[in-house]
Amino acid sequence: MKTILVPTDFSPLSLKALDRAVELAIPAQASILLLGVVKYPEPILMDAHAEGSWDQDMDDAFEERVESIENRMRCLLDQPKYHQVPISAIVNRQMSTIGETIASSKADLIVMASEGATGWKEKTTGSNAERVVRYAKCPVLIIKNAEPIAYQKVLFPTDFTNTKALHAFFAFADVRKAHPHFLTVNTGYLDRSFDDLEEDMTELAVDLKLESYSYAIIDAVSEEAGIIRYAEEINADLIALYTHGRTGLSHWFHGSIAEKVVNHSEVPVLTLVQQ
Repeated sequence: MKTILVPTDFSPLSLKALDRAVELAIPAQASILLLGVVKYPEPILMDAHAEGSWDQDMDDAFEERVESIENRMRCLLDQPKYHQVPISAIVNRQMSTIGETIASSKADLIVMASEGATGWKEKTTGSNAERVVRYAKCPVLIIKNAEPIAYQKVLFPTDFTNTKALHAFFAFADVRKAHPHFLTVNTGYLDRSFDDLEEDMTELAVDLKLESYSYAIIDAVSEEAGIIRYAEEINADLIALYTHGRTGLSHWFHGSIAEKVVNHSEVPVLTLVQQ
């Protein structure tokens, strides 16, 4: 891991994501790219210009906005705690959606904050984190709250069809040290017996060289509902999920369990794109 991308809007939660990125970068000897994203043209500038209440040229006003964000970034990175790793900062003049802009940036890991999306927002625009998970080609760590991060319990939902992704998760710092909880959600369509699943879990544990682990099979109306409920029951510190990275018509018809969990979970979520 060489580069960790951290999008920021300077909110307390996004600053927590930056702190977590620093924690990950130190042992990996990685650098951090702090990213500010500004939509061009900004809706507030367009509205003011249309109403005739904005005399300044809109392009000039936009560049002033970019310069203001760059100054805030410099002030932020002047803090001693951010001198532990190489950190550079850029402002991206966003032409597409924020999520797509972030996801298209070159990085080995994206660490970002998200408060999720529910109700009408989820059905229409969704969350920026949801789009990043959908489009990103690298792992994405979604920070969901400002609580101190100490991954003691990591939840791995699985149906054992992609154990390669589970191996990849254990390469991450802290994940190997945590107690792993594996989960299979039964929505009524399981075509295998519980005994077969238990056998697969035993084989996986041997393959991963796990000395201890927990495994559960639960019933739920949907996989994402089961994952979120079980994460709450065990007090999970992290949910680790792989995503198919579907877009276009494939995403429209199939959706993504990972994206739904990102929108509704109250604990951090780590996603990997299934290879």
